[in-house]
Amino acid sequence: MLKQLIKYFVYQTKGHITKTQLINFLYLADLYAVKWTEQQLTELNWYYYHHRLWQEDIDTALSQMDGKEIGQEFENNTTFIRLGVAADTKEDIEIPVGLQFMLDNIRREWAGTGLAKLQQLGEYVYNTAPMLEVKGNYQPEAKVKLNLIVERDKLVSELEL
Repeated sequence: MLKQLIKYFVYQTKGHITKTQLINFLYLADLYAVKWTEQQLTELNWYYYHHRLWQEDIDTALSQMDGKEIGQEFENNTTFIRLGVAADTKEDIEIPVGLQFMLDNIRREWAGTGLAKLQQLGEYVYNTAPMLEVKGNYQPEAKVKLNLIVERDKLVSELEL
């Protein structure tokens, strides 16, 4: 599912997405899925490491697709994720329609390459319940696994269920 989600976000942004945005989009997709269904979309283990969201398997997936479906370009100190020479179309990615709505909401809210938009995305991500739970409680060199279920717990508490 990870490669499908990467392709979906890159295809839907027409290749105008930074690596940082993509990582945050994938985190939010997993977070929202856990929030509403108690199940992640991917099998990724998300970490807080050196004051940032961290996940090493995304780099592996990107390198496996690099130059074919998805390409990476470094420009102005930023890594952009672009459509590759053998990119499919959005319709070729098998993602259920209901899930597409959730992913499109993430993309519509946070897409854009302006500095202000990137800062807003970062601020939002770093104020999610799993991030707040670990931020400031660990040394920067500690790799701390994020517990995405705390976002669901927060929702349940707010709804008084």
